[in-house]
Amino acid sequence: MAALVLRLGAGLVVACGGALLASRLADMVQQARQRAQLGRTPCGNPLPREVHAVLPAAQTAKKRIIIVGDIHGSADELQALLDKLGYRQDEDLLLSVGDLVNKGPDSERVLKIALEEGMRPVRGNHDDSAYAAFRAWLDGTDIPKPKKQGWVAGLPEELAALLADLPYTLSLPAYGVLIVHAGLVPGVPLERQALFDMEKMRDVIPAAEERAADEAAAGLAAGNSVDSLPSGSFDWEACSVALVQLARSAPAPPSAEAAAGAGTADGGPSGSDSGSGSGSGSGSNDAPSEGAPASLLRPDLALLGREQPNPLGRAWAGVWSGQLPGQEGPLHVVFGHDAKRRLQLHRAATGLDTGCVYGGELTALVLPPLNEQRVPLLEDARLPPDAQEIALCSGLPAFLVQVPATGVHSNKFEQPVQQLKAAREEAAKRHTLAVLAAQHAQQAQQQQTGGSVQLGRAAADAATAAAAPKSAADKKDE
Repeated sequence: MAALVLRLGAGLVVACGGALLASRLADMVQQARQRAQLGRTPCGNPLPREVHAVLPAAQTAKKRIIIVGDIHGSADELQALLDKLGYRQDEDLLLSVGDLVNKGPDSERVLKIALEEGMRPVRGNHDDSAYAAFRAWLDGTDIPKPKKQGWVAGLPEELAALLADLPYTLSLPAYGVLIVHAGLVPGVPLERQALFDMEKMRDVIPAAEERAADEAAAGLAAGNSVDSLPSGSFDWEACSVALVQLARSAPAPPSAEAAAGAGTADGGPSGSDSGSGSGSGSGSNDAPSEGAPASLLRPDLALLGREQPNPLGRAWAGVWSGQLPGQEGPLHVVFGHDAKRRLQLHRAATGLDTGCVYGGELTALVLPPLNEQRVPLLEDARLPPDAQEIALCSGLPAFLVQVPATGVHSNKFEQPVQQLKAAREEAAKRHTLAVLAAQHAQQAQQQQTGGSVQLGRAAADAATAAAAPKSAADKKDE
């Protein structure tokens, strides 16, 4: 009985808060767009020196690459993972999908480890918000809440500087790998990807059905029945085909190595400094101007990013084709952020947020060193016995290595409200898939019936023609 009351209470919370949540999310997106137009991050910070950083092949040659998933202040687990991997700063490159801080017990220590070990993370939404909280504390305009971001008060300058200059993406051309915190919208060139999406997106929705998708999300949050939500009729298969065709037709850009030293593009918004960043190779500090159309797909096939799982949407990584407009060769994306879906193993994308802070695991993706011919040196990968091999979309091998969490630092996903929300999201997605499947079956039946009718008419016409009296001209031809 108590459990039933708890679930009913959770349902009331979901229903009552649905409209407010939808309104808040819309306001957040609008604020993020306005800040991007002003050359600011979604949390209002100055842009980093590089929005899109690159590690050229010369810097990754014969180095083992370690990409760590979302850490969220779990310093003990980070140290345990580095120990398990036998990390050596002179032989390895330590990278991260971002969200180094918040939620866990020791965010400052995580930053110290990152700085001491030479880690190169990309910017996560929690890194961005933590730096904004630090700036507000420093300016005296706000006092961080002790339970959320109280740790930023008095943060050493060098650790704050680490947060300030995190790029949004980090490319490894030798491996055909790009690291981003949350995701990329398929069909959108890298320089046109929205900062908000790269920090926070989980799903993509059809741009042509944006209104219906947002109505479905609002209805779901308000507690409406799943079968009453808009279901849409988007052709995901046609979209996938168009993405592949788009990548083949798009002109390839100059190589990262050839573009080294290019500096800031004229006219683009920039951070506090120009240049190529702190030794990370070529890159760009151009941020998208949020007004222009971003997708290169036809309007009826274009996609938009969404922070929350959407009834009409799909996980962006499952739609990702491994092709970026203007990118030469396949591109495997390594990302984090989506702890609810845990380890994600798609053909051209790998999600590393396995919920360490929620009592799951801290996961790393290890890329073996490459020789001058870009052949993997597996004997130099120094892998633990339980490493799990996967393949990048380029065909190169990679390995997953995990350590278990030492405890549950956040019980977010164990709360009844969150469990009910997740169950309804899954039910809504299943409903949408069922509706789309029924639509496709009906279309196929109509096409088949239409073909049969046409064949029947053709046969009848032929029989009529054969039975008709022949003209004098026809008889002469015979």
